[in-house]
Amino acid sequence: MKKYLLAVSALTASFFTTDAFAAGYHLSEYTVTGLGRSFAGAGVVGDDFSSLAFNPAGMQYNQTNGAQTGVTAVSLHFDYKGSIGTAASINKDGMHLGPRSGSGHTRPTRVLPHVFAQQKLNDKTTLGLGVYVPYGLATDYDNDWFAQSHAGLSQLSATNVSPALSYQINDKFAIGGALNIQYVTARLTGNIERGDLYFDSAYNELEGDDYGVGYTLGTTFTPRKDIRLGVSYRSKIKHKLEGDLKISGMLNSESDIYTKITTPEVVYLTAAYDLNKCFTLSATAKWTRWSQFKNLDIFSKTTGIAVSETFENWKNTWYYAVGADYRYNRNWVFRTGIGYDETVIKAPEYRTARIPDGRRILTSLGATWKKNNWQVDLGYMHIFVHGGEALGEASSASPANLKYSADADLVSFGVQYKF
Repeated sequence: MKKYLLAVSALTASFFTTDAFAAGYHLSEYTVTGLGRSFAGAGVVGDDFSSLAFNPAGMQYNQTNGAQTGVTAVSLHFDYKGSIGTAASINKDGMHLGPRSGSGHTRPTRVLPHVFAQQKLNDKTTLGLGVYVPYGLATDYDNDWFAQSHAGLSQLSATNVSPALSYQINDKFAIGGALNIQYVTARLTGNIERGDLYFDSAYNELEGDDYGVGYTLGTTFTPRKDIRLGVSYRSKIKHKLEGDLKISGMLNSESDIYTKITTPEVVYLTAAYDLNKCFTLSATAKWTRWSQFKNLDIFSKTTGIAVSETFENWKNTWYYAVGADYRYNRNWVFRTGIGYDETVIKAPEYRTARIPDGRRILTSLGATWKKNNWQVDLGYMHIFVHGGEALGEASSASPANLKYSADADLVSFGVQYKF
């Protein structure tokens, strides 16, 4: 049991913390045209086949059959400085270390692919299929950074396979639903600490995966031909991540552990308005129920006893965005958007080093080129992340006092074929 406590304390600063792309660990980077307008009007604009991921009823707004694929490269940049430990901190050899301090930066990059397709079965019914990544995070600190016991490598990826169906009730209302078959993988690394001891040669690694099933329901309302409104609900999905805890260095062991997590409910309110033949305006308000993430507990698979407990205390968040599209001619469309994303962190005491969350401003540009049945989409987004402090990390034996500044760049490319 003592070995469990030693190793897991270094990992539970945060298991599913936040990425720098959306509040919590929710991603939206599976639509290239949507990224170009900061995801304003997601699911109801009708210019790509990703609607089923936001609002399945919105598939009715794209009257053609077709498929698309694309990738988004996400580059996170954040700098940090601060200190960790107490005057009593010593290493494995008994050498007095005292508080450790320093500064540095990390530059993780992720590539997020997606594939969508839809086929009209008749005048009222559309079938769709999507494969995309709705949740994820990544950070990777240097092996010799001063707070190794709080975080090393942090990776999470959740992949959805989503069959969907929409039905046009009449000329004003449509409904739709999607099944979300979700596969989650995670990997965390770090060094080990216990009390005022800091083991700088004891390295641990946690890996786990799980499948879960949820759903998305949506409806659209078209009061006039030039106005499209949508409401949708994404359900929570419960996961039990099982994996191995490997400890190397001065302590050599391997153990089976598990943790239970729930991806949150999400509600989208979206709108699009064709101002004239050239301009379309769009807007989104997204609510995410992060408040159910109160604690993160990791259990021994052998005994079922919690070997680590971490108080997270996240709060619900809103995301707001507005965007505009300009149809220059039959072949070219240009777009832009801006968004504001609240943070899940209630106070600096709950912010962790795994990826420090902060409120964000999103700015974006995009372009589309069309020719015959082909469409090529490009998007660029820059995210300004409000700097924050990580104070205390009360669950850790060596509390950290860290300050962060961050931003991110996203580049997206996609191709559509309509038939």
